[in-house]
Amino acid sequence: MAAQQFFVDWTFRNDVKTRAIGTLGGHRVTLTGEGAAATPAVSPLGAAYLHQDWQQFGLVQFSPPLRTSDMIEIVGLAGHSFKVVFETDVQDIVLHLGSLASTLVFTNLPAGTTVTKLSGDDDFKVVDGNKVVGKYVPFSDGVSDSNGSVQLKGLQPFSSIAFTLEPLPTVSGHDGVHLQIGGTVEPLQFVDWTSRNDEKTRAIGALDGQRVTLTGEGAAATPAVSPLGAAYLHQDWQQFGLDSFTPQLPYSDMMEIVGLAGHTFKVKFEAEMKNLVFHLGSLASTLVFTNLPAGTTVTELSGDDDFKVVDGNKVVGQYKPFSGGVSDSNGTVRLSGPRPFSSIAFTLKPNPPVSGHDGVHLQIGGTPTV
Repeated sequence: MAAQQFFVDWTFRNDVKTRAIGTLGGHRVTLTGEGAAATPAVSPLGAAYLHQDWQQFGLVQFSPPLRTSDMIEIVGLAGHSFKVVFETDVQDIVLHLGSLASTLVFTNLPAGTTVTKLSGDDDFKVVDGNKVVGKYVPFSDGVSDSNGSVQLKGLQPFSSIAFTLEPLPTVSGHDGVHLQIGGTVEPLQFVDWTSRNDEKTRAIGALDGQRVTLTGEGAAATPAVSPLGAAYLHQDWQQFGLDSFTPQLPYSDMMEIVGLAGHTFKVKFEAEMKNLVFHLGSLASTLVFTNLPAGTTVTELSGDDDFKVVDGNKVVGQYKPFSGGVSDSNGTVRLSGPRPFSSIAFTLKPNPPVSGHDGVHLQIGGTPTV
């Protein structure tokens, strides 16, 4: 699928108001803020609208207008600095900035980057190539201060941006600014599982129309326990919508893989994939990737406290009694490497105190290279 413009689906802001997390086209985005040591009581982040319930980005000052959207408030104050990190490369970044009575200064722009005003009030301006300046305007008709959108274009895609935010001299104290971030990315897609054989050794699906095959082999000593279990083939699995997973999938397919000593699994992709993502639900086992090419990294994107990546190629969960619709550990890992993936192999073995086998909920995502 071709690259498309998306805006961040913000899903989390921590209680101390220093970090927010979301996804852009299914890829993780992290916004962090650091405060000035002299003003520890003023946090770098403020209000968080996480449910498409912010409407002011639908005004004509913003391009493109977003009738409903998420929003994270960033707080302008001398000494406040911010960084946005993108899990995947992003082109043509757009910042919607609402109620701006500060000067935003981009601090790490690569050579050749341009910052352009797309739309906004007359007093919303880009100056000196890396600054966005607003004006203090008393609240009226539902809006205040300056509002507008800027775009960042570079010779290469962006993996991060950094900026400071300091109120104008006319502002007394700090300045709350409404932020939303957009950009052009290749969307992360997840497997549409279409079949699983009766022997529970093979499942077939498609990722962006390209065939995906999951095969499992069982241990000779335990032939009665098949490597695959339940198959949800009609977007009827909802637990990947929990905040343990990135991105959250309120409705998805799911293929159960069965942890047992001697069980091995292989995923083959008809077309090479990058940015592989594994959603692993109810994990009370250790999953070991066995054929990772040199330079591959396995990174935890999200998950329970006891869901961990260890030793570079292992994902470890912990047994927990069933409670509130979930059990054991839940989370998401990403596999990235110097080259796209054509296949992935792994083993899955239950951890103590599990007695017998362990059913793990699996979904796989990736970005096609064609």
